[in-house]
Amino acid sequence: MKKYIPILGLSAILLSSFSVQAALFSDAAKLGANAGAMEYCKNIDSGDSSKYNLLKIRTLKEYDRLDSGDRAKALIYRKSAEDKGIYLNDSLDKKRCQSIRRTLHLTL
Repeated sequence: MKKYIPILGLSAILLSSFSVQAALFSDAAKLGANAGAMEYCKNIDSGDSSKYNLLKIRTLKEYDRLDSGDRAKALIYRKSAEDKGIYLNDSLDKKRCQSIRRTLHLTL
């Protein structure tokens, strides 16, 4: 049992750091990143470009509901994802794009 205590402690630290990282981004930042990712991903995963377009439109409808301060923050994250392929400080690839698309499909 004693040999498992360090592993459990390390696991707890890792899980808490993931929670903190997820909490670092506001809803506006996530919304902007999602809209930008859908634009970027439709070029990477062209077989599903219509799905990405639909999700981008749905996301932009939510974007329109933001107040001006949140909209500015969302725009920064949107442009980063759209132009550079950076989604909330992580690089976008085809696998990540598909994962985000599936998640957005369930939540929007």
